[in-house]
Amino acid sequence: MDRLRLLIALQAQIGFLFLIIGTLCAQQPLKKKNTFSLESLAKDGEDGLRIRYEIPFDGMVELRLLGEKDSIVYFFQWPSPQGKRERRLPNAKGLAGSYRYRITYKGIDYTGQVRL
Repeated sequence: MDRLRLLIALQAQIGFLFLIIGTLCAQQPLKKKNTFSLESLAKDGEDGLRIRYEIPFDGMVELRLLGEKDSIVYFFQWPSPQGKRERRLPNAKGLAGSYRYRITYKGIDYTGQVRL
């Protein structure tokens, strides 16, 4: 009878060790950087813009085109799944010239300049 109890206790300890090892292996740090990568932002027809970008995680993306004195000339936000994406942004009628942009993704602002 003691042998049976010893065998069950040993199996329980081995099972517990596998559980701990599995938990430690599953807690690896994130390998993807949480960054927005803009590939292009250009005019698309008379009243739209086309943006190409890549994001590592699903999230909300906000685009602001800034005019003189940092006034917002154009604003659009949309939910986006991860990966390389292309999106047509509506209601950009009359935009021409050089603008600064501010793209917000996961609370981080990415800035630059674009000519439309």
